[in-house]
Amino acid sequence: MIALRGQLTRLPRHRRQQLRRIRRRPRWGNLRRRTPLSATFGFDRGKPIDRFYLERFLAEEASAIRGVVGEVAGSLYATSFGGDRVVRVEVIDIDPHNPHATIVADLSDADEVPAGAFDCLLVVQTLQYTPSPEVALANCLRSLRPGGTLLLAVPALAAHDDKERPEDDHWRFWPGGVVSLVSQVAPQADSRVVAYGNLTTAIAFLHGLAAEELRDDELARQDQRFPVVVCVRITLPGGASGG
Repeated sequence: MIALRGQLTRLPRHRRQQLRRIRRRPRWGNLRRRTPLSATFGFDRGKPIDRFYLERFLAEEASAIRGVVGEVAGSLYATSFGGDRVVRVEVIDIDPHNPHATIVADLSDADEVPAGAFDCLLVVQTLQYTPSPEVALANCLRSLRPGGTLLLAVPALAAHDDKERPEDDHWRFWPGGVVSLVSQVAPQADSRVVAYGNLTTAIAFLHGLAAEELRDDELARQDQRFPVVVCVRITLPGGASGG
Protein backbone atom coordinates (compact mmCIF):
# COMPACT_ATOMS: atom_id res chain seq x y z
CA MET A 1 0.00 0.00 0.00
CA ILE A 2 2.85 2.36 0.88
CA ALA A 3 4.60 1.47 -2.38
CA LEU A 4 1.40 2.18 -4.32
CA ARG A 5 1.02 5.52 -2.58
CA GLY A 6 4.57 6.38 -3.54
CA GLN A 7 3.85 5.54 -7.17
CA LEU A 8 0.78 7.78 -7.10
CA THR A 9 2.79 10.74 -5.83
CA ARG A 10 5.06 10.45 -8.87
CA LEU A 11 2.11 10.83 -11.26
CA PRO A 12 1.38 14.22 -12.85
CA ARG A 13 -0.92 16.39 -10.73
CA HIS A 14 -3.86 16.26 -13.19
CA ARG A 15 -3.67 12.47 -13.25
CA ARG A 16 -3.69 12.28 -9.44
CA GLN A 17 -6.79 14.50 -9.40
CA GLN A 18 -8.52 12.20 -11.91
CA LEU A 19 -7.82 9.16 -9.74
CA ARG A 20 -9.18 10.91 -6.63
CA ARG A 21 -12.39 11.75 -8.49
CA ILE A 22 -12.77 8.13 -9.58
CA ARG A 23 -12.44 6.98 -5.97
CA ARG A 24 -15.21 9.38 -4.90
CA ARG A 25 -18.06 7.47 -6.49
CA PRO A 26 -21.47 9.23 -6.57
CA ARG A 27 -24.24 8.00 -4.30
CA TRP A 28 -27.21 7.61 -6.62
CA GLY A 29 -29.67 6.28 -4.06
CA ASN A 30 -33.16 5.99 -5.54
CA LEU A 31 -32.24 8.32 -8.43
CA ARG A 32 -30.56 5.47 -10.30
CA ARG A 33 -33.70 4.59 -12.20
CA ARG A 34 -35.14 4.50 -15.71
CA THR A 35 -38.42 6.24 -14.95
CA PRO A 36 -39.02 9.49 -13.06
CA LEU A 37 -40.40 9.57 -9.54
CA SER A 38 -43.41 11.41 -10.95
CA ALA A 39 -44.90 10.94 -14.41
CA THR A 40 -46.70 14.30 -14.14
CA PHE A 41 -43.73 16.68 -13.66
CA GLY A 42 -44.30 16.70 -9.88
CA PHE A 43 -47.94 17.80 -9.87
CA ASP A 44 -48.80 14.69 -7.83
CA ARG A 45 -46.12 15.53 -5.24
CA GLY A 46 -46.67 19.28 -4.86
CA LYS A 47 -45.75 22.27 -7.03
CA PRO A 48 -43.63 21.40 -10.09
CA ILE A 49 -40.27 23.14 -10.07
CA ASP A 50 -40.85 24.96 -13.35
CA ARG A 51 -44.16 26.31 -12.00
CA PHE A 52 -42.41 27.48 -8.82
CA TYR A 53 -40.05 29.57 -10.96
CA LEU A 54 -42.87 30.74 -13.23
CA GLU A 55 -44.86 32.01 -10.27
CA ARG A 56 -41.82 33.86 -8.95
CA PHE A 57 -41.54 35.59 -12.32
CA LEU A 58 -45.26 36.41 -12.50
CA ALA A 59 -45.15 37.88 -8.99
CA GLU A 60 -42.36 40.21 -10.16
CA GLU A 61 -44.31 41.20 -13.28
CA ALA A 62 -47.80 41.20 -11.74
CA SER A 63 -48.45 44.88 -12.43
CA ALA A 64 -48.55 44.09 -16.17
CA ILE A 65 -51.48 41.69 -15.68
CA ARG A 66 -54.32 44.16 -16.06
CA GLY A 67 -57.27 45.15 -18.20
CA VAL A 68 -58.32 42.56 -20.75
CA VAL A 69 -56.05 39.56 -20.27
CA GLY A 70 -55.61 36.56 -22.54
CA GLU A 71 -54.27 33.28 -21.22
CA VAL A 72 -53.64 30.00 -23.01
CA ALA A 73 -55.62 26.95 -21.83
CA GLY A 74 -57.04 28.45 -18.61
CA SER A 75 -57.34 31.53 -16.41
CA LEU A 76 -55.35 30.44 -13.34
CA TYR A 77 -52.46 32.89 -13.59
CA ALA A 78 -54.50 35.85 -14.83
CA THR A 79 -56.83 35.63 -11.84
CA SER A 80 -54.16 34.66 -9.29
CA PHE A 81 -51.71 37.42 -10.17
CA GLY A 82 -53.95 40.04 -11.78
CA GLY A 83 -56.55 40.37 -9.04
CA ASP A 84 -58.71 43.49 -9.26
CA ARG A 85 -56.58 44.89 -12.08
CA VAL A 86 -58.14 42.39 -14.49
CA VAL A 87 -61.32 43.52 -16.25
CA ARG A 88 -61.90 40.35 -18.27
CA VAL A 89 -60.07 37.11 -19.05
CA GLU A 90 -60.20 35.46 -22.46
CA VAL A 91 -59.05 31.83 -22.50
CA ILE A 92 -57.32 30.86 -25.75
CA ASP A 93 -56.92 27.26 -26.82
CA ILE A 94 -56.36 25.35 -30.02
CA ASP A 95 -58.56 22.61 -28.58
CA PRO A 96 -62.24 23.30 -29.34
CA HIS A 97 -63.22 20.80 -26.61
CA ASN A 98 -61.75 22.94 -23.82
CA PRO A 99 -64.89 24.06 -21.94
CA HIS A 100 -63.10 27.14 -20.61
CA ALA A 101 -61.95 28.41 -24.01
CA THR A 102 -63.56 31.65 -25.15
CA ILE A 103 -61.30 31.94 -28.20
CA VAL A 104 -60.40 28.85 -30.22
CA ALA A 105 -57.19 29.71 -32.05
CA ASP A 106 -53.86 28.36 -33.18
CA LEU A 107 -51.10 30.78 -32.16
CA SER A 108 -49.31 29.91 -35.39
CA ASP A 109 -52.22 31.22 -37.49
CA ALA A 110 -52.45 35.01 -37.66
CA ASP A 111 -56.00 34.81 -38.99
CA GLU A 112 -57.17 33.04 -35.84
CA VAL A 113 -55.43 35.20 -33.22
CA PRO A 114 -57.38 38.44 -32.67
CA ALA A 115 -55.37 41.61 -33.30
CA GLY A 116 -55.15 44.39 -30.70
CA ALA A 117 -57.35 42.49 -28.26
CA PHE A 118 -55.37 42.28 -25.03
CA ASP A 119 -53.64 44.50 -22.50
CA CYS A 120 -51.74 41.43 -21.36
CA LEU A 121 -51.28 37.95 -22.79
CA LEU A 122 -50.01 34.96 -20.77
CA VAL A 123 -48.46 32.13 -22.78
CA VAL A 124 -47.09 29.44 -20.48
CA GLN A 125 -45.24 26.33 -21.70
CA THR A 126 -46.86 26.52 -25.13
CA LEU A 127 -44.34 27.83 -27.66
CA GLN A 128 -42.51 24.47 -27.79
CA TYR A 129 -45.54 23.03 -29.57
CA THR A 130 -45.47 25.56 -32.41
CA PRO A 131 -43.54 24.60 -35.56
CA SER A 132 -42.26 28.17 -36.03
CA PRO A 133 -41.82 29.96 -32.69
CA GLU A 134 -41.00 33.26 -34.37
CA VAL A 135 -44.36 33.20 -36.17
CA ALA A 136 -46.29 32.34 -33.01
CA LEU A 137 -44.43 35.02 -31.06
CA ALA A 138 -45.22 37.64 -33.71
CA ASN A 139 -48.90 36.67 -33.62
CA CYS A 140 -48.94 36.94 -29.82
CA LEU A 141 -47.47 40.43 -29.99
CA ARG A 142 -49.92 41.40 -32.72
CA SER A 143 -52.76 40.50 -30.35
CA LEU A 144 -51.64 43.16 -27.85
CA ARG A 145 -52.91 46.71 -27.59
CA PRO A 146 -50.38 49.59 -27.59
CA GLY A 147 -48.45 49.44 -24.32
CA GLY A 148 -49.58 45.85 -23.79
CA THR A 149 -47.40 43.11 -22.34
CA LEU A 150 -46.70 39.51 -23.29
CA LEU A 151 -45.64 37.25 -20.41
CA LEU A 152 -44.11 34.09 -21.78
CA ALA A 153 -42.56 30.95 -20.28
CA VAL A 154 -40.75 28.31 -22.33
CA PRO A 155 -38.92 25.14 -21.27
CA ALA A 156 -35.15 25.00 -21.35
CA LEU A 157 -35.29 21.47 -19.96
CA ALA A 158 -38.31 19.20 -19.77
CA ALA A 159 -39.42 15.68 -20.45
CA HIS A 160 -42.03 15.14 -23.11
CA ASP A 161 -45.59 15.51 -21.86
CA ASP A 162 -47.38 12.24 -22.61
CA LYS A 163 -50.65 14.12 -23.07
CA GLU A 164 -49.21 15.63 -26.26
CA ARG A 165 -48.24 13.87 -29.46
CA PRO A 166 -44.44 13.44 -29.73
CA GLU A 167 -44.46 14.87 -33.25
CA ASP A 168 -46.00 18.11 -31.93
CA ASP A 169 -43.26 18.70 -29.34
CA HIS A 170 -40.69 20.67 -31.34
CA TRP A 171 -38.44 22.79 -29.16
CA ARG A 172 -36.48 23.44 -25.96
CA PHE A 173 -35.15 26.99 -25.53
CA TRP A 174 -31.74 28.20 -24.40
CA PRO A 175 -31.73 31.69 -22.81
CA GLY A 176 -29.43 33.15 -25.47
CA GLY A 177 -31.66 31.78 -28.19
CA VAL A 178 -34.70 33.39 -26.58
CA VAL A 179 -32.91 36.75 -26.46
CA SER A 180 -32.16 36.42 -30.18
CA LEU A 181 -35.74 35.42 -30.93
CA VAL A 182 -37.15 38.43 -29.07
CA SER A 183 -34.67 40.78 -30.75
CA GLN A 184 -35.67 39.41 -34.15
CA VAL A 185 -39.44 39.62 -33.66
CA ALA A 186 -39.76 42.67 -31.41
CA PRO A 187 -36.64 44.86 -31.78
CA GLN A 188 -38.41 48.04 -30.60
CA ALA A 189 -40.14 46.52 -27.59
CA ASP A 190 -38.98 46.71 -23.99
CA SER A 191 -38.10 43.18 -22.94
CA ARG A 192 -36.73 41.15 -20.08
CA VAL A 193 -35.47 37.57 -20.40
CA VAL A 194 -34.62 35.61 -17.26
CA ALA A 195 -33.58 31.98 -16.85
CA TYR A 196 -34.29 30.03 -13.67
CA GLY A 197 -32.63 26.85 -12.48
CA ASN A 198 -29.42 25.14 -11.43
CA LEU A 199 -27.95 21.65 -11.54
CA THR A 200 -29.85 20.47 -8.46
CA THR A 201 -33.23 21.75 -9.61
CA ALA A 202 -32.65 20.51 -13.17
CA ILE A 203 -32.03 16.96 -11.94
CA ALA A 204 -34.95 17.20 -9.51
CA PHE A 205 -37.29 18.46 -12.25
CA LEU A 206 -36.40 15.63 -14.62
CA HIS A 207 -37.15 13.15 -11.84
CA GLY A 208 -40.49 14.84 -11.14
CA LEU A 209 -39.68 16.10 -7.66
CA ALA A 210 -41.77 18.99 -6.34
CA ALA A 211 -40.47 22.35 -5.19
CA GLU A 212 -41.54 21.51 -1.63
CA GLU A 213 -39.00 18.67 -1.60
CA LEU A 214 -36.05 21.04 -2.07
CA ARG A 215 -34.52 23.54 0.34
CA ASP A 216 -35.04 27.27 -0.17
CA ASP A 217 -31.34 27.80 -0.91
CA GLU A 218 -31.41 25.04 -3.54
CA LEU A 219 -34.29 26.74 -5.33
CA ALA A 220 -32.86 30.24 -4.97
CA ARG A 221 -29.50 29.61 -6.63
CA GLN A 222 -29.44 30.40 -10.35
CA ASP A 223 -26.82 28.86 -12.61
CA GLN A 224 -27.04 29.88 -16.27
CA ARG A 225 -25.41 26.58 -17.31
CA PHE A 226 -28.42 24.58 -16.12
CA PRO A 227 -31.65 26.49 -16.82
CA VAL A 228 -34.98 24.76 -16.27
CA VAL A 229 -37.34 27.43 -17.59
CA VAL A 230 -36.91 30.74 -19.42
CA CYS A 231 -39.39 33.53 -18.70
CA VAL A 232 -39.92 36.60 -20.86
CA ARG A 233 -41.67 39.95 -20.54
CA ILE A 234 -42.18 41.93 -23.74
CA THR A 235 -43.94 45.30 -23.50
CA LEU A 236 -44.96 47.12 -26.65
CA PRO A 237 -44.44 50.86 -27.09
CA GLY A 238 -47.48 53.02 -26.41
CA GLY A 239 -49.48 54.53 -23.59
CA ALA A 240 -51.30 52.62 -20.90
CA SER A 241 -54.45 51.05 -22.21
CA GLY A 242 -57.64 50.32 -20.36
CA GLY A 243 -60.31 47.66 -20.47
